[in-house]
Amino acid sequence: MSEPDNYITEDAEQRELLVSNVLQLQSQLRALISRVDSAKSEHHSLLTENQMLQKYINNSLTSTAVFGATQSNAGASLAKSSDQ
Repeated sequence: MSEPDNYITEDAEQRELLVSNVLQLQSQLRALISRVDSAKSEHHSLLTENQMLQKYINNSLTSTAVFGATQSNAGASLAKSSDQ
């Protein structure tokens, strides 16, 4: 083979290697993007669940405070009426 033919062959091999590397990197990038999308989805789901739980806790604390105050007032009223 002549020297120019060697350069053409080497260029073709290098190009093939580069294309192979690019395809491999694209595949890895797609996998990473998929993982990021999954993490975003899970984050959104957990955020929504946490907000719901926070509302539930706040409502429970509010209703406990309301019922606790009502029961305390009722007990005080009973104590006053029994004193009379």
